[in-house]
Amino acid sequence: MKISKKVWFDSIGVGGFTIVYSLIMTGFSLWMGAAAFIAVSYFFGAGFPKDKIWNIMLSFCLGLIWGLLAFSLLHVSWISGLVASSIMFGILTFLALFLQGTILPFTEVPAWLITWGTTMLIISNITIKSWPMFCFELLASMFMGIFVIGYASDYFNKVMFKFFPEKEEDKDGKDHDNTDKSEPEDQMG
Repeated sequence: MKISKKVWFDSIGVGGFTIVYSLIMTGFSLWMGAAAFIAVSYFFGAGFPKDKIWNIMLSFCLGLIWGLLAFSLLHVSWISGLVASSIMFGILTFLALFLQGTILPFTEVPAWLITWGTTMLIISNITIKSWPMFCFELLASMFMGIFVIGYASDYFNKVMFKFFPEKEEDKDGKDHDNTDKSEPEDQMG
């Protein structure tokens, strides 16, 4: 099995910059490293859309707001029940999609919903001592995931391909050797 340079460079770049990110997070005593992986996974999964980075980051902010709003509404006694909370989540989801389709077309709904879910997952399982610090840490972790892991590994890839360019057969997956590689003819007749 031949492993392409792209696989090698992607693996080394993302793995290496994950180490860098982890050291930064540990150095600043930030504990939401998983949020960075969620953010950069979305970014890679969306095709690494550099032209939409600010749209995605704004959508992360809106997702955080949606998470805080939903969490606050869940503390209203008549909304905290199963049926009422289900309706509330449905309305908030409808609003996110409706707003993106009307007055906020520059937002990215998947990024919005991913951050909403990430926010809800975290705040539903731990006690938040400082809400402003929580919001800052969550968004900083997500943004750093995209920039430290995503963009840095992309830059690493470009540098590596400059030093080790692909051969012609690597680019299209074909061997350009002109010798006959067909099966030998059966001489038995």
